[in-house]
Amino acid sequence: MANKKSSKAERIRRRKRKQRLKIVLFTIELLFFIMAIFLLSVFLLPNSKAVFVKMFTKCPAGQSLLKALYKDDYDKNVLDNSTSKDNIHTVDLGKGYTNIALFGIDPRLGEFEDSTHTDTIMIVSINNKTHDVKLVSVYRDTLLRMAKSNGDIDYEKANTAYFMNGAEGALNMLNSNFDLDITEYALVNFEGLANIIDALGGIDINLTLDEQFYVNGYLTETRKITGMDAPDVLTYGENTHLSGLQATAYCRIRYVTFTDAEGNEYHNDYGRTARQRYVLNTLLQKAKSAGINELLNVADTLIKKNNVGGHKIISTNISWDKIVTLLTVAVDCNLTEAFGFPYDVYTPEQGRKYYGYVIPMGLEQNVTRLHKQLFPGKSYVPSDLVTRINDYIIDETGIEPPEEY
Repeated sequence: MANKKSSKAERIRRRKRKQRLKIVLFTIELLFFIMAIFLLSVFLLPNSKAVFVKMFTKCPAGQSLLKALYKDDYDKNVLDNSTSKDNIHTVDLGKGYTNIALFGIDPRLGEFEDSTHTDTIMIVSINNKTHDVKLVSVYRDTLLRMAKSNGDIDYEKANTAYFMNGAEGALNMLNSNFDLDITEYALVNFEGLANIIDALGGIDINLTLDEQFYVNGYLTETRKITGMDAPDVLTYGENTHLSGLQATAYCRIRYVTFTDAEGNEYHNDYGRTARQRYVLNTLLQKAKSAGINELLNVADTLIKKNNVGGHKIISTNISWDKIVTLLTVAVDCNLTEAFGFPYDVYTPEQGRKYYGYVIPMGLEQNVTRLHKQLFPGKSYVPSDLVTRINDYIIDETGIEPPEEY
């Protein structure tokens, strides 16, 4: 009798094991089916690569992988630990926005961290809630207040601040003249910009015949400066494809008018900065539609290949953890505005005092407009320092604000 009970119990246990096995197998099959449907739908969607990148960068597992893959190389090759945020004076703007400075240098002898001028100065302002991005070009020749390395105060062109006192000096120049709170920056040279663009496969832009001529002219010098090579641009018109070095040469053009998509015309250095904003916007759109392979190629170029043999192409004081966080913003961001600053300027004619400078016509009024455009809805009153700088520039140059003020 005991044997029969034991045999019956064994049959029940085997039947339950089979049922559990069927449930497990069914669950696995269901998971594979769901995964197959998911992957199929992703890769059949428009911009499927971008969809996958968004998912990868936003999920905790993807972020952890990125942090593990690059942190050590980033900290060793890219991160600037010498710039102390304690030495950067800021204005309290409250929460809601992340403001970062972008500097482009024009080295002629391979120098990177000193003895150079930041001939490209941009402010990137990110709305932390909407992920809207605004891009501001600060004209490099703008007469502004800045501190020398010994602490003395001088009024010089904006691009001199980095030459005088490095990244800390350049950030303090932006904050003190414009009442901003920027403590983080990224610095890139010609070679760095060219490599970023190449890593994404180049860009397509609208190129005029006159611009084609000047691109090829600037390519001659840019090849020598970077040690990189690229052929002359042989075509022009809509969707002209440029390599990284060709696009870098395009960013340097200032001798021919630039016309934007709305038909606005920009001349001289104002045209040069407008081209730079155009290239960065085009590059951003290219990056947003890129796949994981392209973005990892950019990361390898800028992180693992940077500072090889002491040769740097990019530097920043932004931590790698924050870079990964900013990636989640970048995949969703929308560049809503891109413009030059100051708005109202005067450029003295040759032979006049401050020839070659850009004189703000009322710094106080210009900065007020800047805050309204970057931070809508936030109240702003110019600081005493901005008012003093405003009064000094007016007294020194004799250039008054426009009459409508």
